[in-house]
Amino acid sequence: MSKKFMDKIKYAVAMTSILLFCVAVPSSLYAKNVIHNIDMDITLKDNGSATVIERWSGDFDEGTEVYKPIDDRSLRISNFDVAKDGIDFIELESWDTEASFDEKSFRYGINRTEKGVELCFGISTYGSNTYAFSYDIDPVVKSYDDYDGFNFQFVNSSMSTFPTSINITLHHADTEKIFTRESTRIWAFGFEGNATVESNFAHVFSVIPLEGKNFANIMMRFNKGLFTPNIDVDGSFVDLVENVAMEDSAYEEALENAEQNSEATAFYYIHMIILALVFIFAFFMPVILFIIRRNALKKFYNDSNYFRDTPNHGDIAVTYVLARDFSIWNNKKSNFLGALIVKMINDKNLIPVQEKSYGFLGKEKIDTNLKVGTEPSDQIARELYYIILKAAGSDGILQENELKKYLHHNPQVLIDFINSMDGRGHTALNMKDCYNKVGGNKLKDLTDAGKNELAEVYGSRKFLDEFTLISERSILEGVIWENLLVYATLFGLADKVLSELKRVYPDKIIDLDDYEKTVIISTAYYSAMYNSSPLIRKSLDAARYAVMAAEGFGGATSIDGGGGFSGGGGGGGTR
Repeated sequence: MSKKFMDKIKYAVAMTSILLFCVAVPSSLYAKNVIHNIDMDITLKDNGSATVIERWSGDFDEGTEVYKPIDDRSLRISNFDVAKDGIDFIELESWDTEASFDEKSFRYGINRTEKGVELCFGISTYGSNTYAFSYDIDPVVKSYDDYDGFNFQFVNSSMSTFPTSINITLHHADTEKIFTRESTRIWAFGFEGNATVESNFAHVFSVIPLEGKNFANIMMRFNKGLFTPNIDVDGSFVDLVENVAMEDSAYEEALENAEQNSEATAFYYIHMIILALVFIFAFFMPVILFIIRRNALKKFYNDSNYFRDTPNHGDIAVTYVLARDFSIWNNKKSNFLGALIVKMINDKNLIPVQEKSYGFLGKEKIDTNLKVGTEPSDQIARELYYIILKAAGSDGILQENELKKYLHHNPQVLIDFINSMDGRGHTALNMKDCYNKVGGNKLKDLTDAGKNELAEVYGSRKFLDEFTLISERSILEGVIWENLLVYATLFGLADKVLSELKRVYPDKIIDLDDYEKTVIISTAYYSAMYNSSPLIRKSLDAARYAVMAAEGFGGATSIDGGGGFSGGGGGGGTR
């Protein structure tokens, strides 16, 4: 045979092999199981035990069973139950992992291992499935000398099939015992997401798909009195649990940075004092100038009259810039995003919509979402309106998690909007000839026109801040409360103002309660914006938010850390 003919045969054999491979491989290559979501509802009981209800949704096209290992022999697992599409599975006294697909179909059981247990149930039908399974764990919350609490792994590492997203809520079985920022602290480890304490429950969720060695550990710390755990541990929660979990975590790094900054600040001032003995003029002159500036601004503030109308002709960017650059208050953080949301709700650009949902146990939950209304006439509000419109999607109803996810993937949209506020404010002030030069933060930098604008900001802030002194109802007559709350939110005084209004106007409690709900909604969505993306947090006072999260007040999770946990382990998924 000729070489040319042999080459043709070799080519044909090769192509045939490739074709056969393509035909044979799909069943193993493409029929991969995918878990889209893992939702958990965790009820923490007074004695420290918990009832966990999990819902796994995904596409299941291979294997025979779903399983979840809990590698902790100190835990008692009971009341395991499974259902799919409303069909209850049948419990088997012993579980055989080697049984066939049909033998496991609509069956469930516990496989006991050297490390603990595996909660197992049959895939039962291939395709898109949602499995709901529940079980009790005892104990979860334990009592320590200083606090009650736990560090528990609810989603294992190294799962054979990783969830695209996780969503976990935790609440007390006694509805009168609610989680608050005063009584409860929360941290989460092993994935990128957020952990918060909201209303009367804790909420932990992912913002990007889990992969590799991701896991979900949740650590919660409670003041004494919320629980009466059966298990008492000799020692402190901070030493035995919290400090161990914090090791090598982003939380630890944030606290160390804050401590270093504090130490650096202290060292800086000591250094200044020592050098001032030699170079007093050079180093104390800035301090003297700062004191002179601050005293001049304080005198200007004290001389300012109450301003009850909308300051700066309603240009919120001007008010924001002046309040920030000429601040004489300890809290320099201006909540202008929250103020804009309050204004948009007042103007019906955003309409609060309450929606009922039901948990796995049929417990009713009411969520407040924002329905997109009429387009704002104000340019600044209109730009935020379009950000919200895109985040809301086709139904035009914005959910808090929807906003977080949109801004997580599009952080620059919000960063650009916030940064533009500075430019808008300064440009408007320059056009009004408010500065003696391009800008500034000292009283002498302002023209008479600029001082008039600042007097309106100071007068408005003073009017809101001194409500406790303005006890006469007649002084408050004629004030448009809706506008009042916009600027009270801007200055961070909304809670104080509402409390005082209720005192002065007891006959208007119902109306004021509605305004209070508006402020609460704006605060929730304002927080959602700031916590939606690491990039946004980095651009917007990242250090403060990182420290707040590290101290357990809620915020971004830590991918690393979380050691010393109970429960969980490695593996799980499908097989």
